[in-house]
Amino acid sequence: MTLMLSKPARIVLKNILVATDFSRLSDRAMDYALSFARRYDSTVIAAHVISPALYATPSTATLYGGIDPLPYLDSVRCELKHRLDELANGAEDSGVKCIPKLVEGGINEQLRFIAEASDVDLIVIGTNGAERWERLVMGSVAESLAHNAKCPVLTVGPRVFRSPQFEASFNHIIYATDFSAESAHAAPYAISLAEEYNAKITLVHVLPPELRTHNDRGALLGFFKRELEKVVPEAAQAWCEPEFVLEYGGSAEAIVELAEQKAADLIVLGTRKSKAAVLTYFKSGVAYHVMCRAECPVLTVTGEKEYKR
Repeated sequence: MTLMLSKPARIVLKNILVATDFSRLSDRAMDYALSFARRYDSTVIAAHVISPALYATPSTATLYGGIDPLPYLDSVRCELKHRLDELANGAEDSGVKCIPKLVEGGINEQLRFIAEASDVDLIVIGTNGAERWERLVMGSVAESLAHNAKCPVLTVGPRVFRSPQFEASFNHIIYATDFSAESAHAAPYAISLAEEYNAKITLVHVLPPELRTHNDRGALLGFFKRELEKVVPEAAQAWCEPEFVLEYGGSAEAIVELAEQKAADLIVLGTRKSKAAVLTYFKSGVAYHVMCRAECPVLTVTGEKEYKR
């Protein structure tokens, strides 16, 4: 059963962490991070994680002509520090305070450590890089963060070709819910962002295909429609023009197709905390498939960190 929400205050995004592998998609993620930073007067932390294990793989050794690349890590560090400094300087020139951070270790662990140590309110990440191995790694990192980060995560997927020139324009937001507690944690963010950007919001719940022919289909549809309506505070319904939609089918496919139909600029989802210590490369979760297929960024919220306003 969905709880009625009070009107959420403006969210606080004091510190934003953007993970970069210096790919085009990471650049696009950086553009979104800077856009939010300008809107919310945030500090951006631009982080790159050197994972020595990646340099020891056969695929990376091939890139170096069969030469063991590990002895060259010092020069790699210098080059990456230079690139991070350039990224930070570009952000500063655009009016955003940016702190470059180069660390070594496991990518997931280091990003979560930075996020918690710096009291980060939003993590922004792209899901693939320039090479096939990097795509696997960044895809896994994005999925892990979406299910384990204590703060919301904005994922810029491989089909997101729109990039904000200076400030993002969110005209239509999709909020998808399965009426779980995890989904409820994401609702205040969707509603607050809709108010902040004066955006239209569509709330969607995806039903199993077999309900199309259920004997009590009419009653069930009415029940779920009322549950969706409860998500939006009555005081907010006048300005955010909520639309309540029930879809049938696979959750990820239905959400992505609806977002395309509505030309949505953002999808907001609640995610369950992962029980696995390490996520595999064989993705099956709804959130991951939405992130990979959506043509707009996806904001995921675990609800582990208190909603900051």
